[in-house]
Amino acid sequence: MLIRRFIYALLSLFFIACNQSSEEKNHFPIHAFLEEELAQIDSLPIAIILTRETIGNAETAVVDKKEFRTLAMQLIGIDFQEKKHKNNYKELVLEDAALGNISIGYTTEEPALPIRKIELNIDAGTNKIKSIFAERQDKEGEQLLIRKILWTAATELMVNTSYYNQGQLLNNLTERYNWAIGN
Repeated sequence: MLIRRFIYALLSLFFIACNQSSEEKNHFPIHAFLEEELAQIDSLPIAIILTRETIGNAETAVVDKKEFRTLAMQLIGIDFQEKKHKNNYKELVLEDAALGNISIGYTTEEPALPIRKIELNIDAGTNKIKSIFAERQDKEGEQLLIRKILWTAATELMVNTSYYNQGQLLNNLTERYNWAIGN
């Protein structure tokens, strides 16, 4: 009986200590990765091709590299060094040895943060990012924009935006920015 009380007390102290850890969180440097990818795009004589599709329409255009940089950083250029991001995202790391993949996911319940979820898929053999997936919510006037964003390393950025007003889907837009370095 005395041993059981001692174990409960010890476990309680352990859980309290773990929950009140002052250890600083170190999240994956997504912002730095995007800067590196964008610098590579800027350094090469390639075009960024935008294909925009909506219900019944499709169009293609060439996008200016500076405009693309701004767009990419606004959409998924989350900097976990900023205090508002560092402490408001929970991290989950999963490794699948059979597939050779490491998945690092960040989620938040904080309604003021537009990026609700971001997931990195990393090649376990090379430790290089294969892709970044993000879910983002923004308000523009009365409309709610829900974006599903996929950055495929050295290849493309795909953004699927659903426009809602009072819970009703108004439109769905898919934008593909393709530059395909080395592919």
